[in-house]
Amino acid sequence: MGVTFSYELTGRGWAECSVRIGENVTRVTASYLHDALADLVSATGAALRGHPAASASFAEEPGEYRWILEPRADGQVRVRVLEFPEFGGGKPDDEGIVLLDGECRLRTFAGAIVSELQRLEAKHGQEGYRRLWVQHEFPAERLVELQGLLKGAGGGV
Repeated sequence: MGVTFSYELTGRGWAECSVRIGENVTRVTASYLHDALADLVSATGAALRGHPAASASFAEEPGEYRWILEPRADGQVRVRVLEFPEFGGGKPDDEGIVLLDGECRLRTFAGAIVSELQRLEAKHGQEGYRRLWVQHEFPAERLVELQGLLKGAGGGV
């Protein structure tokens, strides 16, 4: 199943993100109050390392978008994006509003994340990214780690 992922810095401290998995698509926003992209990259790396479930948060003001990645033994990953009325409220996943629930190859999902990070770095540079994202650096080390995990897993994306 095809995956597209985009992440745009839309102004100082704001980003818009969209993800499509097959016919499932959603668009969410993120505030600099939490390092959203770095969190998603870390969760993707955890999924590639075989963690049974990994999550990432995109802070909204005042809400939260929670990404849940659940790798399967067959190389697939279930990706869910949930919406909550407040950030950091500690609500269980089943209390979130489901915005996206799709399944695809884990390596395809991770490859889409890597491609978008590379595009962001080429477009803004690390300094430009930092200026726009305000409190957080470009996740360069996490990008390198994710690339290494994809290479180490063998095969193409």
